[in-house]
Amino acid sequence: MTPRAHAVDVMNRGDLAHATLDDEVERIRLEARHRFGGFVLDHVNPGSYFLNHERRALDKRLFEQAGDLGLLRFSLPVEAGGDGRDKLAWGVVVEEIARLSRDPGFAVLLDITVEITELILSSGSPELVDAYVPDLLSGRRFGVQGAYENRDPYDYRSTARLEGDTWVLNGAKRFLAGARFADLFVLFLRDEASNDMLAFAVEKDDPGVSAVHMDTMGLHTMGLGQVVLHDVRLPAWRLVWRADALSELNTYARIRRTMSACGVLGALDGVVDACVRSLTSRRRGGRPVLDYTNVERTVGEMRMLLQSARAGIHRALDGTRSPGRDPHFDEFATVAKHQAAECALRVGRLVMGLQGGEAYMSAFPWERFMRDILGLVSGQGSQETLLIQLGQRAIVGLEGGQAREDAAERSVARCADAWWALHAVERRHAAPGAFADAVGRLTTAWGLDGDIAPARLDAVTELLDRAHALLAAVRSGQAPQALPPGPAGLFEGRLAEVADGAWALVACAVAQESGLLNRLVRPATAKEAADGLSEELTDGLLRVLTDASLVHGDDAGHHCVEPGLERVLIGGPRAAAFGARLRRTVIAGARLRAGTRGLGRTMVPGCGGEAAVLADALVDGLLGQLEGLPWTLDAPDVRVGCAAADGGRTAAQLARHIPSVPVLALEPEQVVVPPVGRTGDLTQERELSDRIEVRSGDRARFTPDDRLALAWLPAGGLTPEGLRAAVTDAVAALLPGGWLVAPCPLLPRRPRGAAAARLELALVGGALASDTAAEESLREAGLGQVRTAWEDAALGLRLVVGRKP
Repeated sequence: MTPRAHAVDVMNRGDLAHATLDDEVERIRLEARHRFGGFVLDHVNPGSYFLNHERRALDKRLFEQAGDLGLLRFSLPVEAGGDGRDKLAWGVVVEEIARLSRDPGFAVLLDITVEITELILSSGSPELVDAYVPDLLSGRRFGVQGAYENRDPYDYRSTARLEGDTWVLNGAKRFLAGARFADLFVLFLRDEASNDMLAFAVEKDDPGVSAVHMDTMGLHTMGLGQVVLHDVRLPAWRLVWRADALSELNTYARIRRTMSACGVLGALDGVVDACVRSLTSRRRGGRPVLDYTNVERTVGEMRMLLQSARAGIHRALDGTRSPGRDPHFDEFATVAKHQAAECALRVGRLVMGLQGGEAYMSAFPWERFMRDILGLVSGQGSQETLLIQLGQRAIVGLEGGQAREDAAERSVARCADAWWALHAVERRHAAPGAFADAVGRLTTAWGLDGDIAPARLDAVTELLDRAHALLAAVRSGQAPQALPPGPAGLFEGRLAEVADGAWALVACAVAQESGLLNRLVRPATAKEAADGLSEELTDGLLRVLTDASLVHGDDAGHHCVEPGLERVLIGGPRAAAFGARLRRTVIAGARLRAGTRGLGRTMVPGCGGEAAVLADALVDGLLGQLEGLPWTLDAPDVRVGCAAADGGRTAAQLARHIPSVPVLALEPEQVVVPPVGRTGDLTQERELSDRIEVRSGDRARFTPDDRLALAWLPAGGLTPEGLRAAVTDAVAALLPGGWLVAPCPLLPRRPRGAAAARLELALVGGALASDTAAEESLREAGLGQVRTAWEDAALGLRLVVGRKP
């Protein structure tokens, strides 16, 4: 008989032998309890209440005992005499010690001296290592660091100046944990000469060094204090880093934030446990306090806060093992520190609510928990500082990602510029009649307007013949076995640069058409990425794309597209526009060779395959910026007018993005819609087609009876006169409050790119008289609020808009 299936049998299909992060953490926690728990319970905890009450610092001999146990060696490198355990393991140890300890500062101090040892080791100075590391490992010395002054690091008041071979230090550092009993300080100061940040190893007994007591609200046993420096003279070997100590400080702060959060987490765990235990014997109204629903709810919230903090901290600890981790800023560590502090403060308030009057009495641990947690919150950055840094990081990351994506598309665009230039060289010398002005401007922009030897011109023609033959073969599904010979060795100087860029455009177009680029979004070998192409051809394409910095490889033979190209390869409107631009560039090159003007409106910038990304930009980003347009689109019997004349492609995209309004498409000839981008859903396609009315032939113009809420009028490829006439008709058909949107080519700022764009516009049948021709035409037609509402330099397109009063 087949046993009955249970939900758990269906849902839990993972490898039962898989070890999770929680399993690893629990093993380390158990090890920490067995190795170090007795020391904390027997030596750290006794007398801790009275030390705190009397505001006395911890006995430094505790750290010597910790050294004898191997606690200080736990996470230090083996070559330095440590156990070599990673930061995840050390963070769990710090957490467990903080949980067992009645003094929340002890675990934090342990980590501080361990990380000071790491700072000394990282200096690479044998003198510093020999002088301090053995004593730090054994606990005979205790070290702390002093950096922050609540000022910009390059505006520190604490300074160092070099006099001969001696450094002279002056200034003060405050809020140093353990300052009152530390033997060694790693202090960060500003070099008066270079304004660079430097770090020095300063001993408490150096002449001119004073450790000053600092009275605080809590953390009384941590020995918080200030270090004052007055003409402290140090030998040159005490310099920990000779330059850019700020980077080392950021690395230190990255680790300290995580470990500080571990100390908070351990203390939080301990206080939640102690609070619940203290309530087990209490009764109210004849019932145990823990039986009341509101108490259960409060305990549940405390547990939720504890586990929330734990999840973030353990994720940050696990991230310390990632080889690609940012050495100077750890977002997970910053989030974990902030979250742990917020959770601890909230738990403290809940504990005070449960404990009543006892929460305010210093004889109980609850009041001390609140005071000490407030001190731990400010360490390694206040809550506001952490949020500011996270915000700055997010903004810089987004801007950097956008810049990388735009740069990747511009890299392809520069290859396209070279493609146009190589065709212009051939055209200028072979048959200079048609497009002569635009061709001449492009060759001049590249510095190629001089005479070129006939043999070189023949080589240009032969290279272009091979390029177009390869592209045609790939489009027909008959890709060759190997990449044809490229321009290597054929040319010199500027012409070689042009030929290399043009050949890279060919490789990119072939890789895009064949799907190779999409398969390289994830790392793959040439054999894995081929998928229908021969491995020899794939190898050749990868070499060209790598040389053009569009693809990168590793030592294991894996290749991957540059990260910035991902957005044009994962699908969607942007991918469609990228593919359309590549195809348009390739086909336009062939037309230029033939001297044929007019590519059809499907090949005009802003039409055809680029329509989807523009319609998406209109609805997703501009709808709320075009005042009154959403309301106008909701009016009865209104329509969207589309004058793209690109075979219904733009009309189909507008119908998809504005599904509630019929679309009136002007086409020179009758078309069947939707012609591109089929959904695969016949019902949806039929509904889409039913919402598009095509007006073709001599009737293909807007009239005042059309009641348009929105008129879409691509300006690319139109002469100034043709644009003015089309705008006049569209404005007459607009309702009051309706908008005209004119997609226009956005010429690149680089002269070569602008010249290539102007040649492309000449090839498709016309060009705007100036960059402001679209705006001028809209204003002449009586529209208001005329402006460029959206632009994308990587796409080379902008949307000029105007509203009918």
